[in-house]
Amino acid sequence: MSGLRRWLAALALAAGVVTGLGSARAEEPGIDLRVMTFNMWYGGAQVNAGQVIEAIRAAKADIVGLQEPDGTSRAIANALGWPYVDERRHIISRYPLFDPPGDPLYVWVEPIPGRIVAMANVHMPATPYGPEAVRDGQDLAAVMQMETDTRLPAIQPYLEALPKVAADGTPVFLTGDFNSPSYLDWTEAVAKARPQVKYAVEWPVSKALADAGMHDSYREAHPDPVAQPGLTWTAGYPYPWVKPNETFDRIDLVWSAGNTSVTASQVVGEAGGPDVDIPVTPWPSDHRAVVSTFHVVPSIAPAMVGIDRRIVTQGDDFILRFVIGNREDARISVVPRGGDPAKNAIASMATGDASDRPSIKLGSIFMKVGAYDAVLADADGQELARTPFWVLARDAVPVVAVQKASYKPGQTIELSWHNAPGMKFDWVAVYRAGDPDIYNYIAYIYTDATIEGSGSFDSDALGGKLEPGKYELRLLRDDSYVLLAKAGFTVK
Repeated sequence: MSGLRRWLAALALAAGVVTGLGSARAEEPGIDLRVMTFNMWYGGAQVNAGQVIEAIRAAKADIVGLQEPDGTSRAIANALGWPYVDERRHIISRYPLFDPPGDPLYVWVEPIPGRIVAMANVHMPATPYGPEAVRDGQDLAAVMQMETDTRLPAIQPYLEALPKVAADGTPVFLTGDFNSPSYLDWTEAVAKARPQVKYAVEWPVSKALADAGMHDSYREAHPDPVAQPGLTWTAGYPYPWVKPNETFDRIDLVWSAGNTSVTASQVVGEAGGPDVDIPVTPWPSDHRAVVSTFHVVPSIAPAMVGIDRRIVTQGDDFILRFVIGNREDARISVVPRGGDPAKNAIASMATGDASDRPSIKLGSIFMKVGAYDAVLADADGQELARTPFWVLARDAVPVVAVQKASYKPGQTIELSWHNAPGMKFDWVAVYRAGDPDIYNYIAYIYTDATIEGSGSFDSDALGGKLEPGKYELRLLRDDSYVLLAKAGFTVK
């Protein structure tokens, strides 16, 4: 073992094995979970960011799927005293989070040591908006086609992934701002009771989720949509100011599948709002939130390894968490990306007793900048789990680069990015050089939550050939207009 490896191992052993909060013993796996969905409106700062924290506290949530956090997920979790954040999926939790193999759409949540549930979180495309099309006189066929063309493709990957997880009884949750109502709300009976519902609509996204075996928790707790609509859009800007001819719907939903049963579902919103069960004043968002309570029997966890953050600033400490199941011992190692823990370990140590929620604290002061994996292996060296992370220099800044300084009209523009924050909706957009209108982008792509990667804009993506002139790429943070980096190019 090299001096560096001995130093890292010693640091880990000195830090010891620490454990998280527990709520039930493994032999008593039943547990109540409160799962919340919350569109917090452009980072929560439009009214009062502190009230976002207050709303989550008031809801007594255990796991929250956030929409529009605009890069603030970790700050929100820190303010709540929650150490578990998944910035790729906008999920925060009072319980440990782990990535399943293959980096799928969901994350494992460990509410009981050694037992897991699955959680996914979405923010469906906002426009064109179906209820407004109904309001404006479009017929059912046109509305259904619009939904099929826009939101149904966006939910399709979840329709394929989540039922497979739930098939063995694993509790599965899907939170989100679906920007589409539940088909359980737009019935003939509701059309007679609510003038805005001009006719019954079997909204495709919610119907597809139900057909895939998922359950709309609010409507299970409150089966009558006439008696209790549970509207979440809109609470106003802030309430009671709303746009003229505004539509009102229930589009913020908590879905479940697997070994779960709904015991309650509540709307969190402005005091005096319709069907608001948990009032918060002032209410900080244009959406109301929903928190649903489930009784669940979590599944036995596979071997798992996780890290408290995907990006470690050089010199900072970081925490590796792991689950080894019924194995008596295992080994956890840090290796360069793709490395073999038997040959390339920078730090390696036995996990010891891992009966509760164990973790190991490491320091990165002597680690080189670069990409790494944390690897969990059994006592015989067989790899059990692996998760990636990056070490960046303390002065590292995000960079976006264009492959060439000059392009001909119609040529594909190839680009790359480095040191991006790796949040769910980081994006790169094409602007005219120096355009002060942040909304006036020509085209954009998402980075798929990668720290480093590449992409391109062809003429189709750009809506045709770019006219001769000066342009720039802008790397922007997490579906917001916070500028992280830019790079110029010309078309001539």
